[in-house]
Amino acid sequence: MNAEAIAQRAMTALRAGVPAEAIALLESAPAESRNTQIVQRTLAAAQAQAGNLSAAQTAIQRALLAQPVDPATRALAGRIALDMRQPDNAFPQFERLVQIAPQQTAFWRYLWRATHDELTRKRSLELARAHGLALEADVSIAWKATQAFVEAGKPRDAIALAAKTLDAHPHDASAWWLYVKRVVEQSPLNALDAIQRATPPMQSALSADAVDAALALPALYVDERAITQWRTRYGDGLRAIATELAGASLDAPERLDCIRHTPFELAYHARNDVGLQTQRGDLLRALASPLEPTEPLTRRTGCNSTRLRVGFVSKHVRDCTVGHYFKRFMTDLSDEQIEVFVYACGTRDAFTDDIAQRADHLQFFEDASATLKHVSTAIVQDTLDVLIYPEIGMEPLIEKLAAMRLAPLQGALWGHPVTTGLPTIDVFFSAAALEPEGAQAHYRERLQLLPGLGTCYPAPPPPSALTRAQLGLPEGVPLAVCAQSPFKWNPEFTRAVARNLSASPAARLVVFDGSAVGSGEVFDEYLAFHFSQVGVDAKQSVIRLPQRSRADFLAVLAACDVGLDTFGFSGGNTSLDAFSVGLPIVTLPGEFMRGRQTFAMLALMSSTIEASLVARDVDDYVQIATMLLTDPEKRDALRQDIRAANHRLFDDARAVVALRDWLMREARHT
Repeated sequence: MNAEAIAQRAMTALRAGVPAEAIALLESAPAESRNTQIVQRTLAAAQAQAGNLSAAQTAIQRALLAQPVDPATRALAGRIALDMRQPDNAFPQFERLVQIAPQQTAFWRYLWRATHDELTRKRSLELARAHGLALEADVSIAWKATQAFVEAGKPRDAIALAAKTLDAHPHDASAWWLYVKRVVEQSPLNALDAIQRATPPMQSALSADAVDAALALPALYVDERAITQWRTRYGDGLRAIATELAGASLDAPERLDCIRHTPFELAYHARNDVGLQTQRGDLLRALASPLEPTEPLTRRTGCNSTRLRVGFVSKHVRDCTVGHYFKRFMTDLSDEQIEVFVYACGTRDAFTDDIAQRADHLQFFEDASATLKHVSTAIVQDTLDVLIYPEIGMEPLIEKLAAMRLAPLQGALWGHPVTTGLPTIDVFFSAAALEPEGAQAHYRERLQLLPGLGTCYPAPPPPSALTRAQLGLPEGVPLAVCAQSPFKWNPEFTRAVARNLSASPAARLVVFDGSAVGSGEVFDEYLAFHFSQVGVDAKQSVIRLPQRSRADFLAVLAACDVGLDTFGFSGGNTSLDAFSVGLPIVTLPGEFMRGRQTFAMLALMSSTIEASLVARDVDDYVQIATMLLTDPEKRDALRQDIRAANHRLFDDARAVVALRDWLMREARHT
C-alpha cells in the first residue's frame, strides 16, 4: 500500500473519531511510506486529535523536512504551533501561506492570530497591503491590525479601520468594542462624541465585548463636565448589564466571565465613588455567589486551632508598589497567636520567595493556575478566620474573589485607595494620616484607621550617580517634574501646570512615558490641548523621558528642582521615592484620602515643611510652585529639611502592630 492510500485510510479513521486506529495504521506502515510528507502530516493530525501535541509537533517537523513543502503541511504545522502556544513557530508558516494563496481568508486569520510582537504585526500589515486584503472583512483580523497601526504611530488609521469594521459588521458586539476601545484610548478627548455618533449593535450585555464597551472609560478628559458625562454613561451601563445578566440563559461561570475589567479608572475622577462602586459591587456579588466553594466557613480544629488564621491574597506579592506597601503585614504578623497564609497569583520573583520563607504558608498560583475556582477553593480549604486583600480594583481575578464570601471576616488594605463597593468586604483598612474628617461617608465598608500612612514602606535605595546630561536633562534651567501616570492628570491639575510654566518661561517640565504603546503620543496631544489655552507650547516646555530603572528614576527626581503633585489622586509610592532624595513637592490636598497622600507625608515630616509646600487652593498651588522654580535658596533649604526628616516616612512598623492588635481584638469575636 503506497503512502497516499495509507494516509487516506488513516483519515477515514480520524473522521470516524478513532485517532488511535489511525496512529497505529500510520506507525506500522513500511518505512518507505511512513517517512513521507503525507504520512507524517496525517500522523501529526492524528496525534493532535488524540490530544498529544508534543508527538504531533514531532511528526509535523518530520513532514516539513520533505521538499517541496505542501501548503497543507505548512497549515497544520502552524496550527499545532498555535495550539502549543508557540506563535513564533507558527508565524513563518502562515507568512508563507498568505503569499502562496492570498485568496484563502483562513490563512490570513491564522497569520494575524500568530502575531506576537510589534515586528510580526508590522509584517502582517505589510503583507495585507501588498495583497489588497480588506482588513475590516474579519473582526479578529481588524483587532490585530488596529493594534499594528497604533504601534506604527498611526492612531487615526487605527480608528478609521475600527470604524470601517463596525460598518461592515453592524450587529457584532466585538466590532463595537473594537471601535469603542480604539477611540477611547487613541482619541480620549473626542471619544464620547465619536461613540454617540456611531451606531452600536442591538444593545445586549450577554457578552464580555458588550460589557467592556458599556463600561469603557478614558484616561484623559477635556473638563469636569466630560467626567460627569462619562460617569453617567458608566452607571447606565451597569444598570443595563445587571438587568440583562440577571435574566440571561447563561450558566453562572459564563455570566461572571462577562466582567473582564475592573473599575480602575473611576478612582481618578476625584469624585465620591460609593454609589457607582456599590452598584457594581452588588452586581459582582450576584454573579459570584453561585460559584463560591461549598465548604462551610468554620474554623479548623486541631493542634493549631488556637492560632488566628489570617490570609492575604494578591496579584502583587512581588517587587512592586503594593508589594512594598504591605510586605511587612505578610511577614511580621506570624507568632504563637497568628498563623499567616499568603496566596500569591501571577508573577513570582525574589521578593515573593522572601515572603514565602517568612510567612507560615505561601501558595503560588502561576497565570495558568490562577483561576477563580482554583484559588477560591484553596482559600476555603484553609478555613481562615480573616481574609485580607491588599488591593481590590486593579485585577479582575482579585475583584471577583473579593465578591465571594471565603472567610467569616474579610477586609481590604488601601493598595487601591477607594471603596471596593462589595458587600462581602466587611472592613477597609486605611491610614489615619490620610483620611479627612467624615471619611466613613466615602466607604461602603466599615472604616478602620491604621497609624501614620497605614503601611510599613521600606526606605528606597540610593539613586544612581548620573548627571543631568547623562539623564537626558538640560543644564542651567529650573526643572519641575511630575512623575505620575497620565491618568492622574485631571484637567484642573493640567491647567495649573500650564500656568506654572507660563509664569516661569525658563522652566521645563519633566514627565515620563506610560507603559502602554502609543500612550506617550496621546499624552502629548492632551498636554498640548490644555497648555495652548494659556499660551504655553507643550513641545517646547515638556521633556518626556522613557521609563528606566528605579535607581535612574530616583536620579531624575534628585536632579529636578520641584515636584508637582497631581490633584484628586496624589502621589503615593512616587512621592515617597521623591522625598527619599529630598525633592520638594507642592501639593493641594483633595477631598478623599487618595488625594491626600503627599500632604500626609509632608505633615508627618514636619509642620515647617508642610506649611511651605501644602497649598490652600489652585491659585496658591501655582504661586508656591512658581516661587520655588525661581528661588534656588528656598528650594535648597527645603531639600535639606526633607532629607533630615524623611526617615519618619519609612519602615514605620506601627501599622503592622495596630493591625495585629485589631485582629486579636475584633476577629476573635466575629
